[in-house]
Amino acid sequence: MSSDERDSAHKPQFPSAPGQANKAPTVDDALAAAVELKPMIGVVRRIARERRAAIAQRGKMGLPPEEQ
Repeated sequence: MSSDERDSAHKPQFPSAPGQANKAPTVDDALAAAVELKPMIGVVRRIARERRAAIAQRGKMGLPPEEQ
């Protein structure tokens, strides 16, 4: 990718998703996103663990209706 492509205005890949990125982030952008998302990993793992426990204990009907 040449520098003139990176400096050009954003062109959405799909008209229905104008905010969607169609270019690879820079290393700094990727690292900043990773730092921002890292605290959520523990929360997501806890929710998944609780969900698996509910399924194991009561079957699929043990989950709330929106998660079945």
